[in-house]
Parts: sequence; structure tokens; C-alpha cells
Amino acid sequence: MKIRNLALILLACAALVSCGASKKAVKPVSTYVQPGYELLNAKNTLRAWAVGVSDSEMTAKKKAMTDASSQLAMILQKTVTTTVEQYCVSLSESEAAKSKKFFNEKIAIVSKAVLQGAVPIFDEWEAKGADGMYRNYIVLELSKDKFINKLIEEMDKTDVKIDEKLLNELFLKAINSDR
Repeated sequence: MKIRNLALILLACAALVSCGASKKAVKPVSTYVQPGYELLNAKNTLRAWAVGVSDSEMTAKKKAMTDASSQLAMILQKTVTTTVEQYCVSLSESEAAKSKKFFNEKIAIVSKAVLQGAVPIFDEWEAKGADGMYRNYIVLELSKDKFINKLIEEMDKTDVKIDEKLLNELFLKAINSDR
């Protein structure tokens, strides 16, 4: 019985030693921050970062601009949806339903116009690398003032009255909530 227990213990030790021998030292992972990525955390602005990769300089730039514009549109949509929801919560039930529908119609018009005015604040090239591709890094910015002012201008064309101060506060809160 003692021999059997001793054999089991030796077998378990051998298994543990052999498992430990196969482990290799873990190398530390180096991190690479993409150019321009650090610019995304600005307060009170909507920013989107993108990279375009192609064997042509112009195509790389077009891809980066398209991706950044698309990302900025998604960020704006999320921010606006949050703002409208919070704004409508502050209204009475009858006003909320009417205002929400009205806001969504006006926001679609305003968003298209404002997104066309997004400004590139960072545009950097990386020459052909080992893979033979060009890389273009872009950060697009959309100021909250442009959107709010355009929305208020659009609302002034109608008889619907909005609380500009509350709308501005809620929009700022929505912009800065994801940071």
C-alpha cells in the first residue's frame, strides 16, 4: 500500500514538473498609439479618428475621410438621441410625443448639413511601409456650437419653442458622458 501511494505521489510530481517545464517566459507587450488618436478626448467637441490604407495616396486619404465621417455621424446620432430623450423627459407627456417627432425631423436635416462642415484637425501620412501601402491618419472635429446653433436656427423657422439653455446643457452632458 505504501509503495502504491509513493508511486502515485511520484507520478503526480513528475506530471507537475513536466507541465512547468513547457511554460515559456511571457514577453511584455509593447503598445503602439496610432498617430492622432490622443486627440479624441477633447471636451465639448465631437471627434472621430480613422486610418485609410491603400497603395495609392489619394485612395488612402479618401478611405480615411469616409471612415472618419461615418464614425462622426454615428457619434452624433448617439449623442443627439440621448439629448432628445433627456429633453423630452423634462416635458409633459403630450408635449414630449409631439416634440420628439418634431426634433427627429429637424435633427435629420441639421445633422446632414453640420456633418458636411466637419473640420479635419489632424491629417498625417505614413509613407509606403514594408507592405507597400500608404497610411493616412485623420481626426475630424465637429463643434457642439455648430450643431446647436444650426438646430436652433432650424427651430426658429417654426412655431415650436424650445428651451435653448436646457438643450445646450443636455447636449454637452451627452457629449462628455462617454469620456
